[in-house]
Amino acid sequence: MRDEPGYAPFDGGPGGGIAELAKHVHGEPGGVRVRTLALSLPRTEIGLRYNKRSMSQDPTFRVLGQAPSSRSVRYESYRREWDRRGTELDPTDHPVHVDLETVAVCDLRCGSSEEDPQGFCQIWTHEHIRKLGFDEHTYKRGYMDPNLYRTLLQQCADVGVSSIKLNYRGEPSLHPEIVPFVALAAELGFPDIMMNTNGNGGARTNPELFTQLVDAGITDLMFSVDAGDPDSYHRQRVGGDFEVLLHSVRSAVEARAAGKGAPDCRIRASVVRTYMNATDVDSGRMESFWKNEMGVDWMSVSECYFPAGIEHKWKAAEWRQLAASEFQCPDPFRRMVVTWDGKHTMPCCQGFTLEIDGGAVTGREGRNQTIQEAWASPNFDRLRSAHRLKTWDRPGTEGESICRSCAVTKKPTPVAVQV
Repeated sequence: MRDEPGYAPFDGGPGGGIAELAKHVHGEPGGVRVRTLALSLPRTEIGLRYNKRSMSQDPTFRVLGQAPSSRSVRYESYRREWDRRGTELDPTDHPVHVDLETVAVCDLRCGSSEEDPQGFCQIWTHEHIRKLGFDEHTYKRGYMDPNLYRTLLQQCADVGVSSIKLNYRGEPSLHPEIVPFVALAAELGFPDIMMNTNGNGGARTNPELFTQLVDAGITDLMFSVDAGDPDSYHRQRVGGDFEVLLHSVRSAVEARAAGKGAPDCRIRASVVRTYMNATDVDSGRMESFWKNEMGVDWMSVSECYFPAGIEHKWKAAEWRQLAASEFQCPDPFRRMVVTWDGKHTMPCCQGFTLEIDGGAVTGREGRNQTIQEAWASPNFDRLRSAHRLKTWDRPGTEGESICRSCAVTKKPTPVAVQV
């Protein structure tokens, strides 16, 4: 399940029996105030507490409680442009946000077990899955070359990109240069520097890693947690160490409190809601642990979903396919992904099949295509047209199969779960 960062301010508050769903993130990289999706929870009264106003068009994501306070003038200016792009479906000549995939490897295998080897991870980058014969779900794995990172980051700065996220698939803290990567982005003046992390990764061998990342200038640090106790954590975040995660979160919170972080630094706990943790999420216990005991600023929740609607035991919601008349995705007009090797670019975070590939930006694939040139690629423009013209849901080649199978074009209704 993808996990997404940062939000602009909004009026939060309890939602009672109405779940007003919102999405940033896993990975959009920001909170825009657009349409609200209010869902009546049919079965029992779950009592979920969601914000009063939706912050993105993605219906699969919501925020619990009160969002962080307002940020700097330059941050708020970038948020307004993010908002405008989504509202007007206007890509201009460069993205607002770029995901630079610093690694395509992970040290966890979420939800995987002997009985359920696939688990609930959609990313499929870990060796456990490869050994079990699921190679068709993977790309080639690897680490971004520091020279390529510097080149792409400078291109982003030169054309006016405002927001950088240092991951797409995989665990970015495993990259040996992750702290210098963040520091360079801060030096170049990006208003938003984001990272999703499982809190393990490189922190297993460097306990001070997340203190160093805060000090380097990260602005949106998102810990994927999925649990508030060791037992359910280890059953869901398979391969992770709960104590390492706790130390990572605590050290980041303490570093920022000591004044080491950027003024816009915010720290979030991110949860994929599954049948196993739904009761803790719905009751508020999960939020209370991470906010009140661990000191994060806020918590977000994504419903567990598999591509193309595959049935699986982890889900805790009913899903309904949206029509193109109901939903036009804002991502292709403001967001771009670059894979770790620079060989693939995508105008959203769901391009797992590469059918919307904008081409390589390595300088070694026939010509030295830049990020700005990839942003204007025919595949990107085709996808944008499908959303502008509301045709993405048409069958066959008249529509976009990647959009029809995407979680973002589905509307979840959370249901009460008894484990």
